Amino acid sequence: MNDNSRNNGRDYGRGNSRNDGQPNYGQRNDRPQNSYRQQTPAVPPPNVQQRLRSMSPQERQRLAQNEQRLRSLSPQQQQDLRNRARVWEQMTPGQRDHIRNDVLPRWKQLPSDRQRAIQQRLGVLQNMPESARNRHLNDPNFTRGMNEDDRQMLRDLSHEHVGAPDQPQEQ
Repeated sequence: MNDNSRNNGRDYGRGNSRNDGQPNYGQRNDRPQNSYRQQTPAVPPPNVQQRLRSMSPQERQRLAQNEQRLRSLSPQQQQDLRNRARVWEQMTPGQRDHIRNDVLPRWKQLPSDRQRAIQQRLGVLQNMPESARNRHLNDPNFTRGMNEDDRQMLRDLSHEHVGAPDQPQEQ
């Protein structure tokens, strides 16, 4: 009996025949099953180990404290932090420099009530397509109570997608 008669005349491709006559949909014999899943290493990768070794005791202590603070956050807060880190990593070096050197120093000078006002508006803008975000930024009702510096800060942060999760792509 040949392979075609055993599979009711169907040819499922070379190297995909099974002994029980059933098609071998998408299974590959050249790698172990589930090999695509990464196993969590018991020790950090070598580059992380090297970075840890090169840190001063103060830097290692600060890292341990930050790790502890991260673990003490709620799962939602941890996810928010990961989202912000992902946004930062997706920025170009020029965008990061602009935030670090221009926006952040101005942000640190703002009183907390003005920071909250900007953050609240960023929360509204965060999942909007660019065109809707621009309409809101130009709407006097949306920016009511904000001075020109605060409006500029809001524009800078919203266009850099700071504080926003993955942005939907405009069609």
